[in-house]
This record gives sequence, C-alpha cells and structure tokens, in this order.
Amino acid sequence: MKNRDCSFVDANQRFGFRTAGVFILGNKILIQRGIKDKEFALPGGCVAFGETSAEALIREYKEELGVNVTVGRLIWVEEVFWKWSEWDVHTICHYHLIDLSSNSHLPRKGVFKSLDTDVSRLLFQWVDINELGNYKIYPVFLKDELSNLSDNIKHFITRE
Repeated sequence: MKNRDCSFVDANQRFGFRTAGVFILGNKILIQRGIKDKEFALPGGCVAFGETSAEALIREYKEELGVNVTVGRLIWVEEVFWKWSEWDVHTICHYHLIDLSSNSHLPRKGVFKSLDTDVSRLLFQWVDINELGNYKIYPVFLKDELSNLSDNIKHFITRE
C-alpha cells in the first residue's frame, strides 16, 4: 500500500505538509513550474505519512528527475495561508539544502521535463540567483534569503 500524503480536505479548506529542496549549483538554483503556469517554485512535494521531510525530498527527486540527492540541513520552515479558487489553503513547508549524490546527473542548462508520468507537466530549469527578480517565484522570501543564508533555521509565516 502506498503511503498517503500528510494532507486533508474539509469543506472549503485544504491542508498540506510539503518539503522543497534548495539546490544551488554555482550561482544558479533549480526551479520548477507547471507547463501552463507562469509561477515558479522550488522542486519538492508532499510528505507522506510516516516519512520525514528529508526522506520525502529523496523520494520526490528520484520520482520526478531520476536522480539521487543528498539532503543537507533544514534552513527554513514556512507556514503559508492562501486562497486557491474556492479553497482556503494552509501549507507547512520545510526547505532543505540539497545536492546531487556522486552517481547522479542533471542537465546543467535549458528547460527539462519531469520523468514521472504523474507529474510530466512539470518543467525544471536552472536560473541565475541574481535574475530571480525576473520571475514570479514562491516562496516569496526566496530572493532575499538566498543572498544571506543564516546558520540557524528561520521560520516564516506568509499570508497571501
């Protein structure tokens, strides 16, 4: 039996526990978007019941990109409250620094699709950190925080 995501829906409310990888290579960061979307996010996904956020990242990167990642330290925790169509959404997200395991390879430029047929509508690309201001990207604090990563875990509450 497949583990269920740590999420629930009740009336017009949705809750989810998500994890995302902050993958920096040189001065570039890996971002993703849906094929029809204009907004970008950091790659990751839902945490399954009984799974740590780090374990979920390892699983998500393997499923979506066919690569093995090494999960580093937790750098941010975000509680996000937002409206999505008729839904009031509450998401908790853990952000970890990540890197590729030595035996894994990803394209280093251009746009590339997810390997997972369930999420084949996802596009990935490397973006220069100094050019993030040209993108509508979530989390909203990403552009500011990347230039000055703290040694401590930072907690954000975002209301959109």
